[in-house]
Amino acid sequence: MTVSTSTMRHSPPAIGPTAAKPHRVGLIAARSKVEAQELSAFVARALDAAGAEVVSEENLASPAVEAVDAIVVLGGDGLMIRAANSYPGIPLLGINFGNVGFLALIERRDWQRAIDALLAGDYAVQQGSTLQATLIREGSSVPQGWAINDVVVRAGMRMVDIEIYIDGHYVNTYPGDGMIVATPHGSTAYCMAAGGPILTAGVKGFAIVPISCHSPIRTPFVVSEEATIEMVVANDHDSALILDGREQAHLDRWDIIRIARGEHAFKLVTLESTNFYEAFRTKFNFRIRPDAIPSRDTAENTYGSPSSRLSMPAQNTSGDGNSKTDRQGA
Repeated sequence: MTVSTSTMRHSPPAIGPTAAKPHRVGLIAARSKVEAQELSAFVARALDAAGAEVVSEENLASPAVEAVDAIVVLGGDGLMIRAANSYPGIPLLGINFGNVGFLALIERRDWQRAIDALLAGDYAVQQGSTLQATLIREGSSVPQGWAINDVVVRAGMRMVDIEIYIDGHYVNTYPGDGMIVATPHGSTAYCMAAGGPILTAGVKGFAIVPISCHSPIRTPFVVSEEATIEMVVANDHDSALILDGREQAHLDRWDIIRIARGEHAFKLVTLESTNFYEAFRTKFNFRIRPDAIPSRDTAENTYGSPSSRLSMPAQNTSGDGNSKTDRQGA
């Protein structure tokens, strides 16, 4: 196996104090991916050489093992979600072995620099809200767990009618394939695929997005994370409750799914090189003009820098009428 340690894009120095240097680091690698298992050995050696105690996945859940300061996850976003559910409240550094990687932010070629930054305390912890879901059926409430990305009611082969209530106020009834309630971290997943908004880090809200609504009125909502959202199944067609892609329950007519901000926070380790907007453009090939070059250099905030390959427009002093000033004065 060839392990690359190419550098990540450099950014200006961080402003403010660095984070705490972790002394005990958990290590989780995707069991189904040979390359992730192989790289985990290199990561473990790097952590050990720097003086950090490495705790394997097998030992993380042991009550006899002291809590870790951070967990390095080698896998995709699905493994990041599993790790966050299993070890809530612990910061996660994700090295991407998946397809997209919006939670597993670090590409595998950059693992060494990411580990060095983690051990030096040169990182930040981005805290994201989660969703708590409760199923209410015939007056009885049954907690369904919490989600990092989204809580979804999904129809079967026939359209399901979903009534939406926000803080007890009726909003509308949506006939279609279901409804998504997504966190900012989850907004680039099913939410975006269904035409919902992208909520960037720091947005204190949740997106409510109809799935293939059989109506021209299908505008998504963004509500405060303090809001209580209720989805009522208003017909007897098959539907299911799904949290982060895992089916939790089959739903009956008049079942209520009550959603509120979860008690746990999703803690994601981010580095100075992390750039959400660049990742969004590249991972989804989201380039309106593929050859466009930014006129402003984001690192130096200057024009004409080598990285932007642009120069400031030259002033036309010839008086030939071709300059902006000459045309305005004509």
